Amino acid sequence: MAKSRLTFMLLGLLTAGTALAMPPAKPMGPSPNGCPVAMRHRFFHHPMIPMLLPLAEMRSYTLHLSDNQVSALAVWHNRHMRLAVPLMKQLRDDKRALHQSLLQRAGRGTVQGIMNRLDRDRARLLGLEVAQVRIVRKTLSVEQWRKLLAIYHRMPPMRFMMMHP
Repeated sequence: MAKSRLTFMLLGLLTAGTALAMPPAKPMGPSPNGCPVAMRHRFFHHPMIPMLLPLAEMRSYTLHLSDNQVSALAVWHNRHMRLAVPLMKQLRDDKRALHQSLLQRAGRGTVQGIMNRLDRDRARLLGLEVAQVRIVRKTLSVEQWRKLLAIYHRMPPMRFMMMHP
């Protein structure tokens, strides 16, 4: 019993000593693609495709949306989700299948088939995300669009990570 306590104490001291002896983290350089905004981590920037449809629905009062506009956005959102949710589930399942097939050393044809499905489904999901931006732009007036963009740019990026499907 005393031996195990001594071992744990020594292990704790070694761990703390190693952490203190490590050199300080180097500052990150410019982003590789030359973008002026440092997009180093997925939580530090807005998503690639802006999720404007849920934002427009949440801020409908602020944007002064008419009943017809709210209805058009809601109808499109419901249709979109009927397509997007099964597609996202299929993507998750295919990612798991790819993971398992790689760990189990599956054949090249099996792995390539899963990768092709992943690419096709990602492209379809990306198309749906682009379509939701277009429907919002088409439904809103110019002034409402400007207000929505101002709201979007003021929102913290973490909020979008919670909204993203």
